[in-house]
Order: sequence, then C-alpha cells, then structure tokens
Amino acid sequence: MLKSVLLKLFFYSFTVNTFMLSCPGVYSAEEEVLLTIEGNLIDRIELVDEDSDADLVITIYYDLLPNDARADIEILRGRLERLQPDYEVAYLAADSAEMAEVRDQIDEEWAVIQAIHLYYFTAQVVDILNQAYISNFDGLLPEETITPE
Repeated sequence: MLKSVLLKLFFYSFTVNTFMLSCPGVYSAEEEVLLTIEGNLIDRIELVDEDSDADLVITIYYDLLPNDARADIEILRGRLERLQPDYEVAYLAADSAEMAEVRDQIDEEWAVIQAIHLYYFTAQVVDILNQAYISNFDGLLPEETITPE
C-alpha cells in the first residue's frame, strides 16, 4: 500500500512538472506560478484550532483518511513513537553509531509519513500535521519540513 501511495505521488508530481515545462505559455522561470492543482485533497478543518493538542489534531485529520491509509499511517506513527526512547538512550549514552542508526530509521518513517500527508492533504493541512508531529516528537523531527507551495 505504501509503495503504491509513493508511486502515485511520484507519478502525479512527474506529470504536473512535465506538463508545466512542456507548455512555455503556462510557465517560465521569470513568471510567478499562479495555479496550484490540488485535486481532491483533504482541506483544513475550521473546527480544529491550531492551539489544540497535537495528538488530537493528528487524530482528527487521520480519521478522514481511507481505512487502508489510516491503518498504514498509524503503524508508521507507532514505529516512530517506539524509536523515540531508543534515540534518547543512545543520546544520553553518547553512542554516535547507535544515534545514527536510530536517526536513519526515524528519517525513513518520517519520509513515508510525509509522503502520505502530501498524497491525501492540502499544503495547509500538511503544514498543520507537520507542526503537530514536531510538537509531539520534540527534537527528533526537523523543524523545517518540506511542504508544497
């Protein structure tokens, strides 16, 4: 399932970029992009306050996902949560090799989670979810995450 989501995301990105570059009247380096195609992505929910608890924000948005995607992302989130104490132990022990290994695992899980976010949610919701994750995993996830503009 995750591979198919990533492949669809890649195909979508490749198709849009190819279209934009093949139509000189639509895009040039000097012009500002005025159109962003977002398809049927899940948009921001007005009832969710940005100051809400991070777990609540994540749960509310994830409840809107299709069952398969929700199950996959919850597994990934659980893996990320299990890696947090491993990283803290390696950090406190000053074990740089173990820290690097756990860091790689964290980065892999986070990259797949972000790909799922990009596939199902608008850029604004991706940013909201990224901030919620950063809040939950203080110090483990990069403060600056890539979101589409």
